[in-house]
Amino acid sequence: MIMRIDYKPIYLVITPFFPSAQSFRGPYVYDQVKAIMCDGRYRVIVMMPDSWMHKVGEYEYDGINVHRFVQYDLPTNAWPGAGDYFSLHSFSKALKRINIKYEDIAVVHSHVTSLAKYADYVKSKNPRTKTILQHHGYDVLSITDGRFADRQWHKRRCISYGVKLCNRIDLHVGVSKEILRYLAEYDGIKLKDTYVLYNGVDKTKFYSTNGSHSGFHIGCVANFWPIKDQITLIKAVEILLKEGFEDIKVTFIGTGVTRTECEEYVQRQELNNYFEFKNEVDHRQLNAFYNTLDLFVLPSYWDAFGCVYTEAYACGVPFMTAKGSGITEYIREEDFDNWVIEPHDYKALARNIGRYIKTRERQILKYPIDINKLIQPFMNYLTQK
Repeated sequence: MIMRIDYKPIYLVITPFFPSAQSFRGPYVYDQVKAIMCDGRYRVIVMMPDSWMHKVGEYEYDGINVHRFVQYDLPTNAWPGAGDYFSLHSFSKALKRINIKYEDIAVVHSHVTSLAKYADYVKSKNPRTKTILQHHGYDVLSITDGRFADRQWHKRRCISYGVKLCNRIDLHVGVSKEILRYLAEYDGIKLKDTYVLYNGVDKTKFYSTNGSHSGFHIGCVANFWPIKDQITLIKAVEILLKEGFEDIKVTFIGTGVTRTECEEYVQRQELNNYFEFKNEVDHRQLNAFYNTLDLFVLPSYWDAFGCVYTEAYACGVPFMTAKGSGITEYIREEDFDNWVIEPHDYKALARNIGRYIKTRERQILKYPIDINKLIQPFMNYLTQK
């Protein structure tokens, strides 16, 4: 009697970021991979490019093997695509090493535009393969990356190279509608199909613990970059303090170029008793932090989505943001202005926070945030195509 081994087609994920023991960069990709694995329709394989200058090697994270291959890029994104021949050769060798045959690959899911070349390469070997390209940031073609970003010849190269790659892909996935809009605006772009897949939350990691605390605690988790605009939150709280809302504490978690400016403003305005600044924490420690909050505020105005908003929400904490951030697509029209401000409008933010302190209005979102509830219809969409 011959034992039958159930066969599952391969779902190949190619990503530039995935958590490791040393870095927790890319937790949303990890959560997505776990959800696809739990769906059960495919055998999921994760591959990740390795720099030819700083090789890291293969590793395992939480039971998931991350297979590495060398990617040959010029430093600082000098000429996108210059090393593609060698990168594809390295990728092909890696597939052979881990015993993956092209005919067994049903789906290739590449994250960020530059990795679309690998999906296209697999499809050239197996035309039945479905190719997916997921976009995570508004700069979808990386025209602002590298030391030559301000040169017109470099922008033209990024656009021509990126458009060429994108036009070959079967399905473009955006973490928001807005990011797909940015992509569609490039001259010459022809998107065969699109799907909005919001970054969901693993609710076994982020959940309410129903704890209690005194005062009103506002939290903000983000890199200190100009587009994150933490100074707007500081100025809003400054107004609230002048209006008599004194039992307020704000905790920032993150580092970056604008942090010093924010810290100096707090000191100059003698607000030290109301603000604290902490460096990055392990992503797995954030659940405890969110559960100390009454409100999460990140007035970012150029974020394709922002996982921190939905992580806080999963812990029972409402959030506020600014127009331009993809997370605003989750906010209902009838109370949109209660949670969303115009960029830099610290006076409106102060009004919204003050109103919430008084009313504790419940925030209701338009879409689910559970990663498993978001992945299932996405997988159904794939199998129906």
